[in-house]
Amino acid sequence: MPRSQTRTAKEHLDNISRLTSLAVASAKIRKLTLYEEKNKPVEIRPQLHILLRAPTGAMKSTILRLIREQTGSEIVDEATRAGLVGTIDQKTMQVVPGSAWTQRRKVLLFDEFRFRRKTDDWTVFLKLLEDQTYSRKLGMFSVPMMLEDGDLYFTQKDGQLNLKTRIVYVIATMKRFESHSGMEFKAFVNRCVPYEYSFNLDEIESILKGGSAFNLATYKPDEEVEIKKETYFRILKFVRHNLPTETTEDEAASEENYARTVGDICRIHAIEDNTSWRFAKKIIGWKLHAYKSVGIWHKKKEAAKT
Repeated sequence: MPRSQTRTAKEHLDNISRLTSLAVASAKIRKLTLYEEKNKPVEIRPQLHILLRAPTGAMKSTILRLIREQTGSEIVDEATRAGLVGTIDQKTMQVVPGSAWTQRRKVLLFDEFRFRRKTDDWTVFLKLLEDQTYSRKLGMFSVPMMLEDGDLYFTQKDGQLNLKTRIVYVIATMKRFESHSGMEFKAFVNRCVPYEYSFNLDEIESILKGGSAFNLATYKPDEEVEIKKETYFRILKFVRHNLPTETTEDEAASEENYARTVGDICRIHAIEDNTSWRFAKKIIGWKLHAYKSVGIWHKKKEAAKT
């Protein structure tokens, strides 16, 4: 087997291992504070979400099962409001919490994730990805409920449902980003660190023989992490310098991804205090490539019509 093929498979698995290890570790962080100009403290979401895109047979399910075995995480296949937030039991009239609460402070794994078009589902999913809270007036009577876990809560009183959680999403799909369009889908992609990969037959054989392995690294971040102004401004400058602006498309994608890319680098820095700038540059590239890929096939079809 050519060395380059083995190395390619190993590089993919190394990248996936590192990203998912960081995501799992980020579930342990309760508070992440950045210090901006004049040392103004600003809190951001500490949890890092990972989106794996690969064709059928690229061992996505195997990777998720290994994560589940090591973390006790739950595996689901789609994001619906009922599944994430909860439903009302018609017999007891009690709210049954969804996975956003039951998997709090853990990782929720999506296997062969399906991109549903239902607007309510997307709205809830995007909100939970970003600020991890949800509030809604229920349309029917249900028994009052109050569940608390430190600063996290799931409550229902007088028909008002309120949820605050901390949860990491590791999402695997075979669907191509090029085949999906719309701002909701773009918002979904740039809330994650996307990683696209594939293996050829020789590489799959090597992995099955144990030639390459997927392993979760153990990180022990503090529950509360502060990133001082000097480090934060260095991250800002680094991301800005490495965002492409050669074309109008590059510039638009860079502007739309700048803030969340900075956030993701800060989240990684909170776990790996000595995060390499080389790895950070890779993340910038992965995020921009995936984001710019969204809807390309639709754009080509529309262009062909004209």
